[in-house]
Amino acid sequence: MAYGEVPRGIEDIKAYVLNSSDVPGAAVDGPGARNLNWTIESDSDQLEGDNSIIAVVRNPKRLTGSVEVGRTNLAFFAAVVGGTVATSGSTPNGVTTLDESASAGSRYTQIKGNTYSQDASGSGYEVTLKKLLVTGGPTETLAVGEWSTPGFDFEGSAVSGVLLTRKNYETYTPLT
Repeated sequence: MAYGEVPRGIEDIKAYVLNSSDVPGAAVDGPGARNLNWTIESDSDQLEGDNSIIAVVRNPKRLTGSVEVGRTNLAFFAAVVGGTVATSGSTPNGVTTLDESASAGSRYTQIKGNTYSQDASGSGYEVTLKKLLVTGGPTETLAVGEWSTPGFDFEGSAVSGVLLTRKNYETYTPLT
């Protein structure tokens, strides 16, 4: 019997800062996971001659996407765009700060998302986007009657020739 083939919703998102060898560090939770979108695309090129197509070549695949969370968690922001979270003061006057640098840093992360599947009792689906660089965001809005749900756009690179890994679990497995 198949399992993990009917994912619905999103249960969790985690980011892992990659070191210079593309090895992921500790998991940083993306609290209030709202969505994780990705697209793999490739264009092609044609060689034409004698009023016909002689050959078609597919260019390398490209990974793009976005992630949206329901909480403005500065540790998650720092994991995906860089920076250091600082905490000062004590309860009830604690303050957590993350400065947004004006420079265009290169903080590569791996992002995982997972959810339960609706096809078999307790099954699950997981995706691991191997190497991402945030190219836009965080996008935030403070508006009357609106929730602020920060979003980030990214582009992906392959690690050892792999852009992403999908897994179908017979038993749902939380992200670690």
